Amino acid sequence: MSLQRRTDTSGQVTGPIRPRNRAGHVQGKGPGVQAMRRDLLDGEQIYGIFGDRRGATPLVGITNRRVLLVDAAYDEDRVALTSVPLRQITSCSYITASGTAITESTVVGIKVGRNMFEVSCNSPEEAQEVHGLIMWHLIGL
Repeated sequence: MSLQRRTDTSGQVTGPIRPRNRAGHVQGKGPGVQAMRRDLLDGEQIYGIFGDRRGATPLVGITNRRVLLVDAAYDEDRVALTSVPLRQITSCSYITASGTAITESTVVGIKVGRNMFEVSCNSPEEAQEVHGLIMWHLIGL
C-alpha cells in the first residue's frame, strides 16, 4: 500500500493525509492481526496494521487512540499484545544502516518511556505511513 499524499493548489506535495480522512487498512490474517481486531474498543478507529511479521515487534496496529504492538521479545516463545496510548509515545524514528538513505528505511522505531520498539515494514512507503500516522498525533495536528 502506498502512502497517500495531498497536494496544494501549486501541485506541491504537502505531506501525508490526516488520519481522520484515512480509511482503515487491515491486511493479512494470522493470530496477531486477529488479536488486534478483537481488542478494538467502542469508538476506536483503526488506521491500519503494519509490519513484515518478523523480528521482536512483528506487527504494529495504529488507531485513533493507541498503538498496539505484537511484542515477541519474551523468553520461552511467549508473545504479548501491548497497548500504548498515543500520548505515551515520546518519539518516532526511521532506523537504517549508516550509508543507506533514510528515505529507504523500512524500520520504524517507536519510543515509549525508555523502551524502543522496532517495527520492520514491508517497504519504505509502509514505514513512512507508520511514521506519518504516529507523528500526526505526536505534534497534535
